[in-house]
Amino acid sequence: MLESLKNVPFSMDDIPLMARKPLAPEAPKPLKLMAAKGALPIPPEALPYVWYQLSFEADEEIRAAVAETVNTFDPGLIVDLAQKDLPECILDWLSKTSNDPAVHEKLILNPKTNDATIMDMAAYAPRDTVELIANNHIRLLRAPEIIEKIYTNPSARMATVDKLFALAKEHNIELSGLKGVQDAMNAAAAQDDGPGLSDEEFEQVMKSSVAAAEVEKPQGLENLREAKSLEDVEAEETQEQKQKRVSRTQLIEKMNAPQRIRLAAVGTREDRTILIRDARRVVYMAVITSPKMSIGEVSSLAASKNMPDEVIGYIANRRDWVRYYPIVVALVNNPKCPLADALGFMKSLRVNDLKLLQKSKNVSATIARQAQMLYRQKSSGK
Repeated sequence: MLESLKNVPFSMDDIPLMARKPLAPEAPKPLKLMAAKGALPIPPEALPYVWYQLSFEADEEIRAAVAETVNTFDPGLIVDLAQKDLPECILDWLSKTSNDPAVHEKLILNPKTNDATIMDMAAYAPRDTVELIANNHIRLLRAPEIIEKIYTNPSARMATVDKLFALAKEHNIELSGLKGVQDAMNAAAAQDDGPGLSDEEFEQVMKSSVAAAEVEKPQGLENLREAKSLEDVEAEETQEQKQKRVSRTQLIEKMNAPQRIRLAAVGTREDRTILIRDARRVVYMAVITSPKMSIGEVSSLAASKNMPDEVIGYIANRRDWVRYYPIVVALVNNPKCPLADALGFMKSLRVNDLKLLQKSKNVSATIARQAQMLYRQKSSGK
């Protein structure tokens, strides 16, 4: 699995001789500041080593001076450095320090740039830069994680995303971070659809959803036992919350299947709550397989009686989810849970939950009888 580079300072032996003086531990701060600002007579080919090394200085003023210099120094020089045969750590650092699209362009085209650097750039790059990254099929096939980052980038056009999924399918490349999404996008039902929102409209929706999702507090383990079903949550909504949900639903209804699938993968909890009720399997399965799905959301879905059978079945077969006791209880009490799974889960239920289950009107007679038998065994200590 491709991971971001963990850049570290060079040893002094790896730094060109003409650049070592201002980088020595005993070098005074004024000298380091001059080097950071490009004010010392250092050859251009040694400057990136100097700036990179100074970016690790403990002194914040020096680090800030380096970042400012990279973005205000001779633009032509920085662009030229981005296409040089430099150590991959320097190119990676430059991609994260420079704000110049021209620098990013040269880094993308530079064969010496590490795939991990391109992967990180793909996550936030503007549309034109994404297109440039997407054109390098050799790199994408070598590092499919880049495709995954493009997919979650709100600036990436749907047409670009569609082409990349087609590329992955053609070469039997598995997008492990988007497995459910890949399955959905490869399905015929995701291809034969209407025009949906325009690229510009969908980009705005994606950007607002991604921004909201980043500050959204995930539904975690706290109070998991008291997690409510979607139906109960919506019954307690205020009028303002209901109107907001209706407005969002109307916007989502204008989207085609690929757009809904993508929103399910990167949008907010509210988006997923709406999309999980979509009539199309490719959409609601994209929701339940979304990498954004929190354990609190799973608990609410497991307790909801109006979920598609496949959603409940998927939850029941996720070992990392059913290790949480409240989810197991919710599944056993859900009539849509596959009988074999429910019977298996019941063996781990506590006495009080078995007592309630045997009297429940929502479960099948088979579940009720099994609950009664297990309750007698556990309450009698046998």
